[in-house]
Amino acid sequence: MYLQVRELVGENAMTLDDGKAIFRSIHEPLLHGDTVELDFDGVKVFASPFFNAGIGALLEDVKPDILNRNLKINHISDFGSRVLRRVIENAKEYYSSSIEQRQASYRIAEEASKGL
Repeated sequence: MYLQVRELVGENAMTLDDGKAIFRSIHEPLLHGDTVELDFDGVKVFASPFFNAGIGALLEDVKPDILNRNLKINHISDFGSRVLRRVIENAKEYYSSSIEQRQASYRIAEEASKGL
């Protein structure tokens, strides 16, 4: 499967909603072992909420080695690549933790966001 990210989200890959659109497009193919190619040509701005919802969330159902093997990322800027790597590492840690640890992390994040 090939997906031109700019056609789906525009030049700015920033929001949770945009990330969820990517997730909905690629989740099933990856679960079935298909190769997915995300082409970021023309995408200029990246933010972690986009990658958290679009790619990091995949690690709840897709093993990291399968994601590494079957998800191909093309034409991404150096900055976008760094953000994506950090999100994947955080997601690996998050999804390998216990339910109790995840719930505690969620509560902490929720409380921190109320203070903003």
